[in-house]
Amino acid sequence: QTDQGEKSILLQAGYQSEPGRLMVGAEGRYNITDNIRIAPDVMFLFPKNKTTGLDINVNAHYVFPLEQGFNVFPLAGIAMLNNRYSGETINGVKFDSKGFTDWGFNLGGGLGYNLSNNSFLNLEMKYTFSDNDCFTVGFGYGFKF
Repeated sequence: QTDQGEKSILLQAGYQSEPGRLMVGAEGRYNITDNIRIAPDVMFLFPKNKTTGLDINVNAHYVFPLEQGFNVFPLAGIAMLNNRYSGETINGVKFDSKGFTDWGFNLGGGLGYNLSNNSFLNLEMKYTFSDNDCFTVGFGYGFKF
């Protein structure tokens, strides 16, 4: 069950499909109504192919409470995908570092399980439609306050 005005923070770890990177981050949640919440997050994507990422998303969830502490939610929102290429030297030619930002929108869903009145587990999956489409799955542990 979620209640209007409820706030929580969620620590997450997961995987992003393109280009196949592990990620860690945090998500905040605020329930606008009993079933609708806003959920901004920040995710750090570990380097792969000399590229490091920092994704910022703002999603809305519509929460459907189920039996025995479970809930499911579809999500939709916007994404800002920030990547930094660290540069390298190939055959004596130096390629400079550069950063780039890509905008997109998210569609997905998740499953939550309340461990107690103020802690929970979360599984979330989303597809980001952008110039570089990607699928993300994250597992998390959260605290309500």
